[in-house]
Amino acid sequence: MADHPGRYAPMLASEVPAPADLTGWAAEVKWDGMRLVTSVDAGGAVAVHGRSGVDATVRYPELASLAGLVADAPLVLDGEVVALDAAGLPSFSRLQQRMMLAGPARIRTARVRTPVTLMLFDILVHRGTTVTGRPYRERRRLLERLDLPGDGTVAVPPVWTDDPAAGIRWTRDRRLEGVILKRLTSRYQPGRRSPDWIKVKYRPSADIVIAGWLADTHGEPRSLLVGLPGPDGLRYGGAVGSGLSAGQRRLLLPLLTAAAAGTPPFEIPAPGPPAGVHWVLPLLEGEVHYAELTRDGILRQPSWKGLRGIAGE
Repeated sequence: MADHPGRYAPMLASEVPAPADLTGWAAEVKWDGMRLVTSVDAGGAVAVHGRSGVDATVRYPELASLAGLVADAPLVLDGEVVALDAAGLPSFSRLQQRMMLAGPARIRTARVRTPVTLMLFDILVHRGTTVTGRPYRERRRLLERLDLPGDGTVAVPPVWTDDPAAGIRWTRDRRLEGVILKRLTSRYQPGRRSPDWIKVKYRPSADIVIAGWLADTHGEPRSLLVGLPGPDGLRYGGAVGSGLSAGQRRLLLPLLTAAAAGTPPFEIPAPGPPAGVHWVLPLLEGEVHYAELTRDGILRQPSWKGLRGIAGE
């Protein structure tokens, strides 16, 4: 069994308009978490990899509970790890308390304070047989038959196959991020962005790279200068300060300090960069919500959503 990236890199959804007729589609919750591909080998050893292929096994030790699925191993599963709030809804700000941790002692403490749940939504290998070529509906049945641990660390959440519009209403009512529409006949295409999966977001969001920051009176970041990835590399996307809570600023400061650089990774349009900006290497990846893009490609009314990871991880 090959580790991903490569053969088992996660399949990605396209951002295209949803079909007017949802017949033949399923609706799943768009979880506000971190994508993980998890494998269980014939001996019960569990390995967890992030979307880019980084080994995240030690960050989420509770997922060792999947060793109980050894009867279905070798097994490869696709899902998203989330941290739920008091209302049972995903909270990305809570998940960030786990994402960037290192060191067994800190992870053990955080595991008690901020438990996570792996929401499983697909299966790639079952009992050593690759099932990516089978239709979504059949893979879903295999997934639902797994004898998952009953400790809350792993779940197969509901899916709306007969009435996808009900899933859209359910997620809207709870102010979730959106839904993923999946064609019932779709095959799993590792590493590909396919129109057979459609991402429906209720608020526009953009993946960004932090390029610089401005300090407040306490020396913490009060706003971030961001770059938008494109085919020609990064381009300036504006500054974001809204949504940077005290906890977010404390989380970002040591990362920004460690990534210090002397110059920006892109050209700044007139009138030029603000005074006092601290430039950083384009390593820190995040997400922002925004109202729209201006004609110049600048994010209008951006609001910080959270840190998604470090480039290369």
